[in-house]
Amino acid sequence: MKENNFINSDKIYLFHNNRCSKSREVKKYLDDNNIIYEVIDYLNISTEESFLQSVLLKLENNFQEIIRVNEKIYKNLNDNEKKQTFENIINLVMKYPILLERPIVSIERNKKIIQSIICRPTELIKSVFS
Repeated sequence: MKENNFINSDKIYLFHNNRCSKSREVKKYLDDNNIIYEVIDYLNISTEESFLQSVLLKLENNFQEIIRVNEKIYKNLNDNEKKQTFENIINLVMKYPILLERPIVSIERNKKIIQSIICRPTELIKSVFS
């Protein structure tokens, strides 16, 4: 993230897949640094579309990086379904959560997402909390 403006009263979210080594690394960093966070189990529990939109709108990365283009599901989509528009990306992730790149860390302040980042490489997590 561009600047570290994390404060202790912020709420932290981690979009996490335990099968992903990068996601486990970021989770370990948060645990090791005693950072309180909420795990978003996006593969098993549907994420609210409005919440996902707010996360992506504050993404430090290019929002097109949010889609895992090497997934079989993605490769089988037609060209129209693969359009890299914000709305289409939201629709894809809502329909096929496995396409969501992870890990994502988001910071919420006063019930609004203020920052989000795809922690790839995982070292990017340090820029959020250092």
